[in-house]
Amino acid sequence: MITQRTAQIEFYGGRSRTAALAWGQQGTWDLFQDWLPEVKPFFVLTRWLPVPLLMSLEEVFEQIGEILNRHEALCTLYRAPARGQASQEVLASGTLSVEVIDRAADDPVSFTDIVTGCLQRFSSRAFEHGEELPVRFAVATQDNIPILVVFAVSHLSADYTSAEILVAELSALLQARVKRQDPPPPRPALQPVDLATFEGSPAGQLLTVDAMHHMRAQLARMSQGMLPARRAPESPRFFRGELESDAIPVALRAAARRYRTTTSVLLLAITTSLLRPFLPGPFYPLDVMHSNRTTPDLFFTVTSLNQAVLCAVDLTATSFKDLLAQSDSVMTRARQHARYDQRAAARVFRGAADARGAAFDPGGQFNDMWSTLPRPAGPVATTPQALAQLARSTTFSWPQKTEAEGVALFLDTRGTAQRIELSLMADTAVLAPAEIRAILETFEQVAIALAGGDVTLDAVAGLLDEHLSAQRPTASTP
Repeated sequence: MITQRTAQIEFYGGRSRTAALAWGQQGTWDLFQDWLPEVKPFFVLTRWLPVPLLMSLEEVFEQIGEILNRHEALCTLYRAPARGQASQEVLASGTLSVEVIDRAADDPVSFTDIVTGCLQRFSSRAFEHGEELPVRFAVATQDNIPILVVFAVSHLSADYTSAEILVAELSALLQARVKRQDPPPPRPALQPVDLATFEGSPAGQLLTVDAMHHMRAQLARMSQGMLPARRAPESPRFFRGELESDAIPVALRAAARRYRTTTSVLLLAITTSLLRPFLPGPFYPLDVMHSNRTTPDLFFTVTSLNQAVLCAVDLTATSFKDLLAQSDSVMTRARQHARYDQRAAARVFRGAADARGAAFDPGGQFNDMWSTLPRPAGPVATTPQALAQLARSTTFSWPQKTEAEGVALFLDTRGTAQRIELSLMADTAVLAPAEIRAILETFEQVAIALAGGDVTLDAVAGLLDEHLSAQRPTASTP
C-alpha cells in the first residue's frame, strides 16, 4: 500500500530583505512570462538522491531545513506584474511543506515508479512565485524508513549547476549526520540579493556597457536567411533528438588533452562542423549560454546565473584546427561578455531591428551543461577498441516534440560525468528529423575520431553523409 502525507519543515535565522532581481534571474523571469500559462521543461529542475541507511525521517527533515537556512534563493518570493520590474523578497523564517510517500515492504510499486511520478508531478505545475517557495521536496520511505529524497527547484532560483550544488551539499549533510560527524560548513558564496546589489553598482553597470558593445558588433554581422527554411515543417514543428553516450565523455576529454583546449570548445567546434552542410554562411547566429561562475565568490552560489551571449559564428574555416581556434575565440568572448542587464540587451536588439527595418530571424542556442560536472578520477582507456566498446551502449530517442520554440536550433549537453546526454532541438523546416538524428550520431563518431588524431572537415561531411544515407529508406517522421 502507498500512503502520502505532508510534513512541515522550518527554516530560520536568515535575513529578511528585498531587492531587484539579478540579471540572470530577470532573464529567466522574462522567459517564463513569454511562455506561461504553458509550462516548458526548463521552468523546473528536478533531482533525486539516496538517503544513507540508519537515518530517521526527522533527521532527514533537519538536513533539508539546513539546506534552506544556507541558501536564500530557496527562501525567496518573487513579485511583479507580468512585464514589470520584478523583485525578490527573502524570508528570514518560515515553513516548507514536504511530501512523505510511504511504501509498504510488500507493495509491488517500485521506488523508480514513485520517483518518476513525483518528478512528473513536481515539474508539470509552474511555481506560484509570489505565494510559494521556489522548491518542492518529497521523501520516499519504506515502512517509514527514509529511502530517497526528491526535489524540484524553480529555474528562477537555480540553474543546472545550482541543482548539482544542492545535491552534493544535501548528500554531504546526510552522510555527516548518519556518521554523527559535524556538518560540513557552508561554502562562501554570494547570495542573490548581494549579487543584484553589485550589478546595480557602477562596476556592475560597466559590465553591461562592455557586453552591449560586443552585442552590437555581432548584430552587424547578422543577415536574413542565416538559418533558412529548407523544407515543409513537420507537425508538431519542433523535434528534439537525444543521444546518450558513454563514449563521447571519454573521447572528448582525450581530444581536449590532445588539442590543449576545453571540452566546451570541442563541443562547439564539432557542432559547427556538422551544421556547415545545411547552412549558407558565412555566419550563423548562436546564443552561447555561459554559467558565469568565473570568480570564487560565485562558484557555489545557488541562483539563476547563466546568461546567453549572442555570437555570429564563422562557417568559413578550412580545417578542423581552424574551427577549434575559432570556437575557442567564440567561447572566450562569451565568457568575457556573459554578465549584463537583460533589459538593456533587449533594447539594443530592438534598436538594431528597427535600424535595419526588419526583425531578426530566430537563431540557435548552445548550452553546454555537461562540461561543468566534476571529472571522474583515475585513468580511462581511450583506444579505438575501448571507445567502440563504450559506443555499444549508446541510445537515441525523441523525448520531445512541440509546436513552438524560441529558437530554430538548440543543442544542449547534460547527464553525468560518465554518460552524456547530447540533445538537439530543431525547427523541422530547417532540419528534417532524419538530419537531426544523423547529426547526433555523427557527433559521436567525430568525437571518437578526434580522440585518436586529426579529422578533416571533408571527413566530417563524409561521415554525416553516411548516416544520412543509412536513414533515407526509413526517414519518415518518427
